[in-house]
Formats: sequence, structure tokens, C-alpha cells
Amino acid sequence: MANIIIKSDERKAQEAKILRDFGYDPRSASKEVREYADATAQRSREAIKEMEGKRK
Repeated sequence: MANIIIKSDERKAQEAKILRDFGYDPRSASKEVREYADATAQRSREAIKEMEGKRK
């Protein structure tokens, strides 16, 4: 059985931004590169949440 991740529009936009930041075209990037970009975006979101929590 395949694992399927349904991504929100915000998550897709963050992934595309990471891809562009590292010089990839979001429309033609390989699956592997997309997975790396998604993981990077996820870690960035976690770090931002953590930093916001410490400010309060």
C-alpha cells in the first residue's frame, strides 16, 4: 500500500519556495528533490513555531 500525503496549498507554496531558493524549477524537480524541499519546509515551520512559543 502506498503512503499518500495530501498537501495544503500553503505547504505546496512553501515547498515551491524552498525549491526556487535552491535553484530548482518547482514544475520539473525530481521526486527526491521535492521530498528534501518538503522536509526542509517542515523543519522550518517547526523552528518558527518553537521560536514563537519562546517569545510569549
